[in-house]
Amino acid sequence: MTYRPPLRASQPIALHRLCRAATAMFILTAAACDNEPSVLPPTPLASELQRVLDLSVAKPGVVLPGAIAYYKDSAHQPWSGAAGQGDLSSRIAMRGHDRFRAGSVLKTLLATVVLQHVESGALSLDAKLPTLLAEPVTAGFPQANQISLRMLLNHTSGIPEWVNDEVHARAASEPSRVWSADEALAIAAAQPPAFAPGTAWGYSNTNYTLVGLILDRVGGKSWRQQVRERVIDRLGLAGTTLPEPGDTTLPGDYAHGYHAAPGGILDLTAVDPSMAGAAGGHALVTTAPDLARFVDALLAGQLFTKSETLTAMTTMIDAPHESGLPHHYGLGLETFTMPNGTRVIGHSGSTAGYAVMMFRIPGQDATLITAVNTTDLFANALQIFIPALDVITGRPG
Repeated sequence: MTYRPPLRASQPIALHRLCRAATAMFILTAAACDNEPSVLPPTPLASELQRVLDLSVAKPGVVLPGAIAYYKDSAHQPWSGAAGQGDLSSRIAMRGHDRFRAGSVLKTLLATVVLQHVESGALSLDAKLPTLLAEPVTAGFPQANQISLRMLLNHTSGIPEWVNDEVHARAASEPSRVWSADEALAIAAAQPPAFAPGTAWGYSNTNYTLVGLILDRVGGKSWRQQVRERVIDRLGLAGTTLPEPGDTTLPGDYAHGYHAAPGGILDLTAVDPSMAGAAGGHALVTTAPDLARFVDALLAGQLFTKSETLTAMTTMIDAPHESGLPHHYGLGLETFTMPNGTRVIGHSGSTAGYAVMMFRIPGQDATLITAVNTTDLFANALQIFIPALDVITGRPG
């Protein structure tokens, strides 16, 4: 998804500021792979990272049921840690291999498949919407003939956001409701453009709803099936699934997703995977080790046949962020320069009950994944990701 704006606080099912708004300050996902060690032998680094997790779930005033972190670099065996609880009702501890829903991290996988089609010549980044989608789809967007595929992928289209307060309210009150792309686009089309295409940057889930429809047309299979075959199966991501609409089950060990509302703690695990669909939301179920394997392979160029494809994906534009942190966005990838000066590249994601950071740390030749079973991406960033990054780099912000 990203599960973005808040529900109104007066509603008993209200969710507070979510995803992007939740990260107005510092925005910064199976079982562990059988052939990859998941626990680092006790070392000062491992102990310090575990301490970050333990402190995050114990901090007064922060509702953080459970937390997961996964770290790997060229000098150590991969390390996996967890703290807190993955299931509050059964009092089951959070486990490092637990599955969770990863929100907008899905955008990176979707962009990867699009770029594979660009390599084959089936798509062009400069193609405009009327050449990519049928007229009934594009008719609601008066600037469609100025909007390119590239603009959808890097959020410079100016197309309005469809995931609004009302959508959040309905998702929470009707978790099994199946959402269609048609109703998503109708919500967006009822609003004026956010800006002229290509003149500014503005994050909008609607961009990737359209990208999903484009993949449905060009690939001969649904976007879900293409992501499964071209990314998940290709990399052997055994803990990662893309459940179809109507399937709210999670296989194996998984963390329940929670949100602290005025009426108490809500369990939002079973919101339908159609909520936000190709833009993220509950669509992607995964694990921290799987996300590390994916982002490592992606940024090593292993999912493309041409080096210039990765160059295009990682070519960033300035994307002003509410936190004030230097932030840039490419084609389904984003970079931040963190408070301690460290640059990270990857993507974050938030959805009902979960918040995830998936980032490479190029200066350390390292990867850090953090996930929490609450909607609060702000808590993930400030309580886990940034402190863990400080430990890893030895440079407190």
